[in-house]
Amino acid sequence: MITSSTEILASYPVKTTAAQNEHNGDLEISSPGAVPGAANMNPSEFGFSRGQQSLDHSVWYNGALMTFLATGKDTHGQFGLIETVGRRGSDAPTHIHHREDEIFYILEGEVLFSVGDRTIKGTPGTMIFLPRDVRHSFTIESEQYRMLILVTPAGFESWFKEFGVPAPAMTLPPANEPAYGEVQRMLEAAPRYGLEFVLP
Repeated sequence: MITSSTEILASYPVKTTAAQNEHNGDLEISSPGAVPGAANMNPSEFGFSRGQQSLDHSVWYNGALMTFLATGKDTHGQFGLIETVGRRGSDAPTHIHHREDEIFYILEGEVLFSVGDRTIKGTPGTMIFLPRDVRHSFTIESEQYRMLILVTPAGFESWFKEFGVPAPAMTLPPANEPAYGEVQRMLEAAPRYGLEFVLP
C-alpha cells in the first residue's frame, strides 16, 4: 500500500517515569536509552544559530550535499538536524537504526520510502517517521530533492561526517562520484553507530 500522508508507522514503546505530573496531570514518558532532557540544561546554554549556507558544517555524502543545521554538541545530545540536497541515484540501502528515530521532511522532489512492510511516497510537505529497530530504505524518484532529516537522540550525524568529505562549495558533488565508495569500511563501522545493514 502506498501512502502519501503523514503517518505513525509503528507503535513506539514508552515507559512511564513518574506517576502523574503534579502540574498538569499528564504522564511523563521516556524512550529506551533516552538522553537527559532539556530540563537538565543550563538556561544560559540555550540558543544557537546556523544558516543553511554553512560551508563549515557541510559534507558531500553519497552524491548529496548535507548541511548540519544542529548537532548533538549544539543540542546536548537531544537531536541532530540535517538539510540534504541531492539527485536521483543517492538512495539509501535497506538498514536498521538501533539507537535513534528518524524524521524526514520533504521540501522538494519525490522520495519513495520503504518502512517495514509499507511504502510511502514523500512529496513536498510530507513528513515520514522512521522508528528505531524498523528496517527502512528510500529511493529518489525525482531528478533532485531537498529534505530535512531529524535524528533523535543525536549521534548518527557523526556517521555522515565520518563517511562524507568536507564540501568545497555549497553545490552537489560531481555526478560521476561513486555512491557508497567505502562499503567494506561502512560495514565494519556500522556496529559502532548501532546501525545494521540488511544485505540481500
